[in-house]
Amino acid sequence: MHISLKCYESIGMDQKKVISRYNLTLELLKKFELKNRPVILKKGESFLRYGERTQKIGILISGLLYSSYIAESGTEWISRFFFPPNNFIISNHRSFYQGKYSSESIRSYEDSELIYIEKDEFKYLLDHNPPFERTVRILAEESYVQALERIHSFQSLQAEQRIRKFFEEYPELGKKLQRQHIASYLGIHRNILTRFLYKI
Repeated sequence: MHISLKCYESIGMDQKKVISRYNLTLELLKKFELKNRPVILKKGESFLRYGERTQKIGILISGLLYSSYIAESGTEWISRFFFPPNNFIISNHRSFYQGKYSSESIRSYEDSELIYIEKDEFKYLLDHNPPFERTVRILAEESYVQALERIHSFQSLQAEQRIRKFFEEYPELGKKLQRQHIASYLGIHRNILTRFLYKI
């Protein structure tokens, strides 16, 4: 991820760590002879389909993907967005690690460049490259913390508080996404989001 020195100096320490970890991961991957070269996933194309068993994990270089699931009511909800440098590892962990059929779909929101890492290749890197293993472990811990924070937000924050928090934390993402997709991610009706945006 390339940003100017001025922009880099203006961001907080936490975000600097995120960018540093992302850049470190890409640098590590350049040293490995991976089976697959970076590919372009066109807008709307699937990284993972419902009911599929995945044997790959993705490292997002540029672009935006999203994960969705279908509730018992039949409504499809967006559960995650994948974008660098904050959330660049693309995977359904349950399917990847446990060999389960995926209850999620992961699709490209816009044309995106990513690296596919096969499951056996990923395990080999974890076992034989300590810097890679350490980076993956830290990213997994951060992902767990983010998931907890999202759960707590749903449990404790009102709809408008969730909206405000989303736009404060991800202003650039908020500009890219359609309103119905933001509303779906936040677990609210689109009309609630629209009314809030008219106020500001």
